[in-house]
Amino acid sequence: FCEKSRSRLKMTVALRLLKATVLLSATQYAAAYTPASMSHSPRWSSSSLFSAAAKDVDSTTTVAAATSTTDDEDHITTRDLLSLDYIRSTLIRQEETIIFALIERAQFRQNRQVYEKGGVSGLEGDTSFLEFMLSGTEKLHSAVRRYESPEEHAFFPHLLPEFNDSMEHLDYPDLLANDPVINALNWNPILYEKYINVIVPAIAANGDDEQYGSTCVTDTAALQALSKRIHYGKFVAESKYLSNPEGFQQLVDAGDAEGVMELLTNAKVEEQVLTRARLKATTYGREPMLSSFPMTRDASNGGNDSTSIIAAAAAMAVVAAVEAMQDSTEDNGLDKIKGKVDPAIIEAIYRELIIPMTKDIEVAYLFLRCGREPPTEYAADRMSIDVAKLSPRKAI
Repeated sequence: FCEKSRSRLKMTVALRLLKATVLLSATQYAAAYTPASMSHSPRWSSSSLFSAAAKDVDSTTTVAAATSTTDDEDHITTRDLLSLDYIRSTLIRQEETIIFALIERAQFRQNRQVYEKGGVSGLEGDTSFLEFMLSGTEKLHSAVRRYESPEEHAFFPHLLPEFNDSMEHLDYPDLLANDPVINALNWNPILYEKYINVIVPAIAANGDDEQYGSTCVTDTAALQALSKRIHYGKFVAESKYLSNPEGFQQLVDAGDAEGVMELLTNAKVEEQVLTRARLKATTYGREPMLSSFPMTRDASNGGNDSTSIIAAAAAMAVVAAVEAMQDSTEDNGLDKIKGKVDPAIIEAIYRELIIPMTKDIEVAYLFLRCGREPPTEYAADRMSIDVAKLSPRKAI
């Protein structure tokens, strides 16, 4: 063997030993674990919306949490749900929504015909099948007030019906600058283009499987989830502005878009997001490992097999972490990562599309917030740094 081959062999053996050790240890520890109670977690209230994970979101703004009594905890208003506390925590939970949506889309082939105008016959007007499905979904959702929310943005706002006041308006808190130009910021045109031309080719197999309706349903879910995520940049930008208004104002007055981008960037937090996205994609994109464990039933709790489930979950978490660090783009002598979507692709989507688009929105928002038009490279129909194809990076 050459030295390189020896290193690969050693790594393969080490990883397999680690997996075996994890399986054995998880079984042993789970067998020794007996929960004191299986009571449900209490419902959260507006005063407890900060989760440990939400601390990853970069913001130095402190928002006073609304106090509530025990009697009020079962009634949460729209104003509570769109507090800055909630926004911080929901950014973490949106990762699951996006990853699952992309996994769902990956089960179908690319089916490029659904993206071509006139590609599917029988539709009214000069439209594609996806445009027809997505615009129809938006019209339906608009009727029940979806696009009243400042966190929602339609892909076809010009096609939405006028609100007929048959339902009362919801009371949203004023978290953004009260400026119609800022409120109208909508990055969906460039998101739509990059989804069709960059994301779909990266996650779906080439060819056509004639599952056009199912393809468009999953496309709609993925696009809406991605849109919601990147437009949270408005809320993050407002929060960062309030933490340092003088600093951002000076940079905007000087027309220094790069300086604004640098001031709002937190590389450490971004790396945490990328690591978390890759790990979640590895975990969610594989089948459960229950078959690897003997089903142990405890007679004292009616034959509950929760011990095996706990052991499997613990082992899956560690094995997923190991596989997330493997390089799935090369033949390195290790077992290929078998999943429904390549975790490296999910990470690349975050690194090259989701995070940059979010930050482009933040820069545009901050320029407008400080009274100036953003530079042309931060317009809603382009990315400040264009991406034509994803470049998954090797695992460390």
